[in-house]
Amino acid sequence: MYKHLGRPMARPLRDVMLAVSGCLAMALGAHAMTMQEAFQAAVRNDAQYRAAGHELASAQFAVPAARAALLPQISLNASGSDVVGSRSFPNAAAQDVTVRVDYAAPQASLALRMPIFNYEALSRYRQSEAQSEAATAVYRARGTELIDRLSAAYLQVLLADEARELSKAQVQMLTVQVAQAKQRLQRGEGTRVDAAQTQANLDVARTRQIEAEDQFELARRQLQRITGLQTAPLRRVPANYSPSPLEPERLGDWLSLAIAQSPSLQAREQALTVARMGVQRNLAGHMPRLDLVASVSRSQNDMVSSLNQTSTLRSIGVQLNVPLYSGGGVDASVKQALADQARAEEDIRSERENLAIEVQRHYQFVVNGASKISAYRQAVESSALALQGARRSLEAGLGTNNDVADAQARYFSAQRDLAQTRIEYLQSRLRLMLQAGMAMADVVGDIDRILVAEPGSATSTTP
Repeated sequence: MYKHLGRPMARPLRDVMLAVSGCLAMALGAHAMTMQEAFQAAVRNDAQYRAAGHELASAQFAVPAARAALLPQISLNASGSDVVGSRSFPNAAAQDVTVRVDYAAPQASLALRMPIFNYEALSRYRQSEAQSEAATAVYRARGTELIDRLSAAYLQVLLADEARELSKAQVQMLTVQVAQAKQRLQRGEGTRVDAAQTQANLDVARTRQIEAEDQFELARRQLQRITGLQTAPLRRVPANYSPSPLEPERLGDWLSLAIAQSPSLQAREQALTVARMGVQRNLAGHMPRLDLVASVSRSQNDMVSSLNQTSTLRSIGVQLNVPLYSGGGVDASVKQALADQARAEEDIRSERENLAIEVQRHYQFVVNGASKISAYRQAVESSALALQGARRSLEAGLGTNNDVADAQARYFSAQRDLAQTRIEYLQSRLRLMLQAGMAMADVVGDIDRILVAEPGSATSTTP
C-alpha cells in the first residue's frame, strides 16, 4: 500500500494541496489585488523599467562629470630619487682624483589650472544637462509603457478568466443536455443522431474549455512575470458596468493635452535639444581656449653643481590655445551634428502625427464604447431568451437539438463579445489617458475605481 506514496502520486498530491490551499484562501476572504498594488510590484520587479531607472541615473551623473571641466584642476606631483655616482677631477699636482658622489634629490610641485574661456567645455556641460532632462522624459515614457503592459496583462487575465468560466458553464449545460438526450432516447422520444450530435457538441466544448484554461494560465504567468507576485485574485469588471462620460469631452481638448503633456513627445523634444547642443559643442572646436595656470615647486639637489641647495619657484600666468588646423575633423563633426539635429526634428514631426492618430483612435473607441457595451448586453439578453425558447420548443416536440445547440452557441458567443468589448473599452480608456500625459497615479486610480473586488464572473452565465 505504501507504493502509492512514491513518484506516481506526487502530482495528484500536489494538485490536492493546491486545491485545499485555494479553498482556504477563499474561506479566509483572499484580498483582491488592485491595479495600484500590481503597479507598485511591477515598479520593483519589471526589468525594463528598472533598466530605464539605471539609464536615468547614468545620464544624471554625466552632469557633474561635464561640470568638472569648468572648475579648477589642482594636481600635486612629488618624486624622490637617490643619486649614486662618482666625480673625477685633477688636483693641484695634476693628478686625477675620483670622489664618490651620493645624494638624494627630492622634488615636489603643486599646479593649478582654471578655465577662463572654454566654450567646448561649456557646451558639453549644457548638452549633459539636456541629456539629463531627456533621460527624465524617457524614464517617464517608460513608466507609461509599464502601465500599458501591466494593464494589458491584468485585463487579459480578467478576460481569460471570464472565457474560462463561460467555457465551464457551457460544458455543464451541454452535460445536462447529453443526459436529457439519452433519457429521451431510452423513452423512444429521441434519435441516436440527436444523442450523438449532443455528445459531439459536448466534446467540442470540453476541448474549448481546455484551451481556455491554457489561455488563462498563460495570461496569469505573463502578469506574474511583470509584477513578480504569485497568483492572487484580481478585481473584476462589474456585471452592470456602464462607461462614464470622458472628462474633457471634446477630442480637441485631448489632442491639446497630448501635445502639451505626452511623455513620448517630450522625450523627442528633449532629444532635439540635445542634438542642438551637440552642434554648439562641435562648433567650439574652432574656438580658442584661455586658462589661468599657477604652480609652486620645491626641489633639492637638482644637479651636482647645486648640491646642498634648495630651490623654491612660484609662477602664475595665462595660457592661450588657438586651434588653427585639424585636418577638417571639426567641420565634419559639425555636419554630422547638423544631420542628427535634422533627424531629431523629423522624429518630432513623426511622433506628433502618430500621437494624433493614436489619441483619435482611442477617443473614438471610448466614445462609442458605451453604446457598444449596451448593444452587446442587449444581445446577451436576447440570445438568452432565444435559448429558452429553443429549449421549450424541444420539450414540446417542435424543435430539434440543432436549434438548441445553435441558440446556445449564440448565447455564449454574445457573452464573450460583451466581455471582450468591456476589456477593450477599459484598455482604450487607459491608453487615451496615458497618451494625454496624465499622471500615472491618476490613470491607475481611474481603473481601480471601475473594478470591483466581489468574487465571481462579471457576466452572467445562466440564461
